[in-house]
This record gives sequence, structure tokens and C-alpha cells, in this order.
Amino acid sequence: MLRRILKKQVPLIVSAVLIIAGLLLVASIYVPDQIKKSSNLKSITTKAKKTVLRDGPGPMYKQLATFSNSEKLTILKEKHGWLKVRSSIDKKTGWVASWVAEGKANNFSKVTRMTEATIVLDPGHGGSDPGSLAIDGATDPKYFEKTYTLRTARKIKKALESTGARVIMTRDSDKLLWPLSKISNISKKYHADAFISIHFDNYTVANAATGFTEYYYHKKTTNSYSLAKTLKKHFNNLPLSNRGVRSGNFYVIHYAYLPSVLLEMGYLNNSNDFQYIKSASYQEAIAQDVKKGLQDWFDNVQPSLSKTK
Repeated sequence: MLRRILKKQVPLIVSAVLIIAGLLLVASIYVPDQIKKSSNLKSITTKAKKTVLRDGPGPMYKQLATFSNSEKLTILKEKHGWLKVRSSIDKKTGWVASWVAEGKANNFSKVTRMTEATIVLDPGHGGSDPGSLAIDGATDPKYFEKTYTLRTARKIKKALESTGARVIMTRDSDKLLWPLSKISNISKKYHADAFISIHFDNYTVANAATGFTEYYYHKKTTNSYSLAKTLKKHFNNLPLSNRGVRSGNFYVIHYAYLPSVLLEMGYLNNSNDFQYIKSASYQEAIAQDVKKGLQDWFDNVQPSLSKTK
């Protein structure tokens, strides 16, 4: 008897399950996307004194509004460190720099376009590639270019971070990035707003050349020439002579999609230049001048230029 009852009920149970599953499927199809997505949305409460809302993910885009701290924003999308958000108060929608909104750089004095910028610093050479040598045949790292590019880049990083900018180092240790496309890929990954490669020069005849040079490759398409000229204008308190802005076919600035400059900040095999190159005070002077140059670039020069893709 029990066996006969079960035989009759099993098809009914299966049918009921199928009907319920079908109803759930139909409901999932016709529930508005806004309702389905809203349950997955995250929010952020601003911690910075001022967070700028822009119409695109970068400091070059138009400013739409500003938020003070404790403003609740719904996150709609994330893109290379920028957040597309909607204000909980006036429902304004736009993009904010995540590191600014989250208050990660709250020690700076004021928020500027520089604060929202992402800057990639590239200390030239590294690892098995010592770069130029102060003395021919030298084997001690104190005569290697790679030693001083890293020390200088670290000082530049610290100076730039004091403005609130997001600074990315292509290397922060004695390692070699090879092939060189790895360096370009770092800028692409973070969608950087400026790229600066730090180097020190060498000439075929020792002590025959002196000074520093600002190199660019793309004159118009990436605004690199304009960036080089702006930096040159602010290298005005260094003890070495400025050889001027020049075009240079270097891989890291040739294959760059963004404003990119390669700085050769003195000749290692010039004994007078080398005394400055290895000194912390000269490295710090470079850092402060790069900071002033980039502040001028982001706040005054770049806004009038066409956007780079």
C-alpha cells in the first residue's frame, strides 16, 4: 500500500519543484537591473577635507562638484584607482580619486589637481644592469648609475606624496625590469598621468661633458614636450648647468601613451658632476624642483592642453 502511495506522490512532488523553479527563473528575468544591482553596490564615506567629483576618471576631466568629509557616496564602478560614485544627498554622479576620498593622503595642505594625479617614477637600470659608470671598469656599486637613480627617485617620491599625489615606482629595490615593455605596462596598468624616468649620463671622454638634460620623444601626441619644458623651467636652483630640452629616442618614452620625460641629471664620469650626483642634498634639490614643476604642469599647463588617450 505505502509503495503505491509513494508512486503516485513522487510525480506530483517533481512537478511542484519544476513549477517553483520556473517561477523563480521568470522573476529573475523581469526584476529590473537597478534592483538586482543595488544589493551588490558598495559605498564609501569621504575622509578628505575636500574630494573633487569629475566627469571622467582623471584630473584632466571637468570638475562637477566638491564634497567635504563625511559625505556618503555609492560606488557604481571602479577604474584604475578612480571610483564612479553617486552622492546620497543630491544624487550627483561622477568620478573621484579613491586615494583622496579615502583620506590616504590627509597630511597635505590643500587639494589640487596634482593631488588627484597618478605619477610613475622610473629609476633607470637596476639588477644586472648597472647603467653608466663613474669610473671605467668599476665594480663597486657606489660608482654605478643604478645606485643613484634609485636614491633620487625615492626622494622625488617622498616630495610628490607630500602633495597627496599617488606615486608608483617601477622599482624600489635593486632589480632589473626586462624586457623594457614591463616599464611601459606599469604606466598602462595604473593609467598614469605623467611618467618620469631618472638617469645619469656618461660621455665617451671623462670630464668632457657636464650638466643635465630633459628628454622627450613625442612632441604633440602625448604632451611630453610641454611637460619637459615645464620641468626645465623649474630646474633653476641646481648647481649644474641645464643643457636644455631635447628629443631622445629612448624606449621608455618612445613607447609611452602619456606625458613622459627622461631626465639625465648629470654626468657620472665628470668628477665635478659626480660629487653632486652622489650627495643627498643634490638629490633632494632635484626632488623639490620636480615637485614644483609637476605642480605647475597639473594646475596651470595641462588644463589648457588636449587630453591624451
